[in-house]
Amino acid sequence: ERGRGKRRNKRYQESSPKQKKLNDKNSKRYFEALVQSNFGKGGLHVTPTYDDAHVPENEDEAKRRVTNFLARVNYRRKKKGLPRAKWVMVTEMGKKNGRPHHHIIMDDLLERDEVEECWHDGYCNADRIRPDKKHGIMALTTYLMKDPKGNRRWTSSHGNLAMPWVTVNDEPKAMSKKRLRFMSELPEDSEYMKQLIERDNKGYELVNVEKEFREDTATWYFFARMKRKHPQGTQASGG
Repeated sequence: ERGRGKRRNKRYQESSPKQKKLNDKNSKRYFEALVQSNFGKGGLHVTPTYDDAHVPENEDEAKRRVTNFLARVNYRRKKKGLPRAKWVMVTEMGKKNGRPHHHIIMDDLLERDEVEECWHDGYCNADRIRPDKKHGIMALTTYLMKDPKGNRRWTSSHGNLAMPWVTVNDEPKAMSKKRLRFMSELPEDSEYMKQLIERDNKGYELVNVEKEFREDTATWYFFARMKRKHPQGTQASGG
């Protein structure tokens, strides 16, 4: 926002970060926005695990196994006249034992028991996602993004996911210094912070906000997670 004149905010579809490891702030934020934009009530949280007889020797083998699993899921869906599955997956390779672990968020067009039956290398559980009224499935994405004990990566299905929308103030230097200073002194969870941000984003409700002072630019930055008042996904705004 500017102190004087009109705001110039650019709204665009965010592209996936090249870095797939969940150890980068932008990658985490993109992952969260991608999940919130595509999954909610009725989706599935699928956790296929390996028994002792089927532990992959390395990460490439684990990738092949879980790719085959998703291919079997899509084969069953095709036989039932269903489209290819929408999914986002996090895979972690443990540092100590090297055993991989997968978490897959998937649409629920195929019955849970049929999804579970497609996994042939151990035990598979498919739970229905129960989103929070305000925060959606942020609790699940936060859990999947927690600091890893091993090498953690994420990937997703291609061509059938809605890309997150982001709104960015393209002239942050034109923002009122007085307004920035005032917002920087407000608690992130204060009601007044909520009112200020929602006033500038009609039709959206604030979920939460993060503020950060960057010493390299000597400027305050705000990252606001917002959702439509008539739910159609979550939008993240930065300024």
